[in-house]
Amino acid sequence: MGLRKLMTVLALLLSAFLVLGFIAESNASTLQNPITQNEKHIHENNWSENLRDRNWQTYLSPEIKQILTLDDQNSATHNPHAGLHNSGVTPMVNTENGVALWGNCRTINISTLIDSSLVEKDEMFNVIDGVAEVVSAYTGLTLSHENGYTSTQVDSSNLPTPEAGSILIIWVPKNSESLSSQQLGTTKVWHTVENDGTPTITRARILLSEKIFEEYNSGIIGRGNNIETAVMHEMTHAMGVGHSSHENSFMYTELTNNTLATVADIASLVFAGSRSC
Repeated sequence: MGLRKLMTVLALLLSAFLVLGFIAESNASTLQNPITQNEKHIHENNWSENLRDRNWQTYLSPEIKQILTLDDQNSATHNPHAGLHNSGVTPMVNTENGVALWGNCRTINISTLIDSSLVEKDEMFNVIDGVAEVVSAYTGLTLSHENGYTSTQVDSSNLPTPEAGSILIIWVPKNSESLSSQQLGTTKVWHTVENDGTPTITRARILLSEKIFEEYNSGIIGRGNNIETAVMHEMTHAMGVGHSSHENSFMYTELTNNTLATVADIASLVFAGSRSC
């Protein structure tokens, strides 16, 4: 693990400690600056249940158990789906047979494409590398980031589709027609409905604007409006987690100086890794 990656992982862990004390496409979720909160999105999306959920891959702290309603010894009262809904976090895709998540028995490959006109290519690649480590740690999912990036001219009118089982991350110029003038990033997930009705994410594409590097500085991931937190926001969308209704959450639609990785945010990532294949 490189030094920058290690520092990124440790930084999010520190921030968490401080907080604790058919093929179908989803609607894309975006990070904007500034943005008007989409209340319909926040209140109409529920975490419906699927029998494959709760195959936990990571440690459940007492605080996370409380959010997921797993802190009662009576298992009949356990309802992590209701717990997540009540916490203000939403899923990207919700169906009557559960929310769309990655199956946790497979490796998710991550590749990075950077527009050839951009200058800070190494830095853009490195932040993806570090954030992928953090997401893997919280979800328990196996994320494999390619060793190196591809530099090419990105055609905004013909964006590449990710391969099955992968996440494609594309850094684009600030004037790219792929994003609106207000958008710093956007994420689209594709999912399939399996024979038993389970919605499973099959691929995702993240677009990131170079404006992230212009408007933000490097900082502690999950704390404040910085480069790492902005990328973490979109990567969390790629895991199947939507926006949060809480303004201090890093999954809120706008980052501020008061942004934190809340317990609910971390619980949603833990839950995102619990879908068995």
